[in-house]
Amino acid sequence: MLKKRVEEALNTQINAEMWSAHFFLAMSLHFAEDGYTGFAAWMRHQYNEEQQQAFRLMDYVVEQGGRVILQDIVDIPSEFGDPIETFEQALVHQMRITDSFDTLLDVVCEEKDRATRSVLDWFVLNQVKKESEISRIITRLKRTADESGFYMLDSELIKKS
Repeated sequence: MLKKRVEEALNTQINAEMWSAHFFLAMSLHFAEDGYTGFAAWMRHQYNEEQQQAFRLMDYVVEQGGRVILQDIVDIPSEFGDPIETFEQALVHQMRITDSFDTLLDVVCEEKDRATRSVLDWFVLNQVKKESEISRIITRLKRTADESGFYMLDSELIKKS
């Protein structure tokens, strides 16, 4: 059984993950509209991952006898910049999600909930990987920083998505 404080913190994270999914979907649509099919596919993959993470947390809450309370998803941006700016926004966002997991872990540790702590370790490691991957993409985008370079990386990312 989850302690109330842990359940509330997990719900906060679940809703952050759902917002995050829609954020990546908006970025995917932005890239699709601009003709960057590889960037769009990569962002759509992130959308799917964020949803899966939210479902994984939801399943855990339910399995532990808790209740999931979903909130409205609001204030999703619809305007983004060039590929560098958009991926930089994605990185800043992922860093915020990492911070929210850190806050969740603080609550879990204060409540001495070792089971939930164990479950969350996977999410934390996954965040590290995501931030690293986005950082590498930004580095490559900045090295090419022109349309031909953007399209070259775009073509490469479509193969990975």
